[in-house]
Amino acid sequence: MFKSVAFGGFDKQDVIGYIERTAREAAEAQEKLQQENDGLRQETQALGGQVSALQAKLEALEAENARLQESLARESARREELEAMRAEAERLRAQAEALRGDAESYARFREQIGAIECEARQRAAGLEDEAGIRLRRLTDQFQTQYRALMSTFETTAAHVNSELRKIEVNLTQLPRAMDQSGAELKELEALLEHREKED
Repeated sequence: MFKSVAFGGFDKQDVIGYIERTAREAAEAQEKLQQENDGLRQETQALGGQVSALQAKLEALEAENARLQESLARESARREELEAMRAEAERLRAQAEALRGDAESYARFREQIGAIECEARQRAAGLEDEAGIRLRRLTDQFQTQYRALMSTFETTAAHVNSELRKIEVNLTQLPRAMDQSGAELKELEALLEHREKED
């Protein structure tokens, strides 16, 4: 590895160059591992932010669902009111039959009740259909996005954890390599001092 000098031992410049090169390579390896570690941590934080955004979106969808449910409940209450109006109409109809009053007025009243009932049913059915379709579409969209993101997150997390373990193993081995290099350097220094004393 080192050139020998004329009177035995190694060339001092070769030994110094080897020491400097070993220290520089160790520092470069440590810096590279640290940069990889920082990059993986940043990637994990970014994915965590995406998960948080999706969770916020889910909460917004749940709030929208609650609003639609309330709207549906209001329409159901209106339908119940309509049923009560129908009962009242039936009662009035019975009274009209019993009294046999103004048939034309009764006919107009019945048409109005029928139109109100038909319009209310159409509105309630339309709102139910619209709410159901919108809720299913939003739910399907969210589930698709959530599954895709969770798949990406799990894959990336597994890769990040694997890379972190490799980095931790390399970092734990680095002091041992440095200690070994230090011991070799001490041996070389002792050998050089011994050679210089002999010379």
